[in-house]
Amino acid sequence: MAKQISELNWKKRLLVISYQNEDDLVFIQTTKFISDNTCQIVDRNLEIIFFENFKNKQYTTPDFIEDKYGIWLIGYDGNIKDYTEDDKIYLGLLDLIDSMPMRKNEMINDKC
Repeated sequence: MAKQISELNWKKRLLVISYQNEDDLVFIQTTKFISDNTCQIVDRNLEIIFFENFKNKQYTTPDFIEDKYGIWLIGYDGNIKDYTEDDKIYLGLLDLIDSMPMRKNEMINDKC
């Protein structure tokens, strides 16, 4: 049975990726971002969840996607912190996370 992404509230920051197929630039740039920043992603407790054509085998599709493609950053509190229809979010994503109040405490133990 599919879970709600809200089950990850207060456990993980989320990056929700909604794309049409694996040829989409959003999907390609996201996989590149992951491979280039694996340590930083782990260090920031960031879970990345893909929805291809609004479907994911593990999670039900959140209401905020509403037939939209793009990238959402969801904070520990479950609120949307940023959204973009393209890959521009990656230019400042790590800095945006680092500016969050709860992240400031986590930065004491940075491993990257």
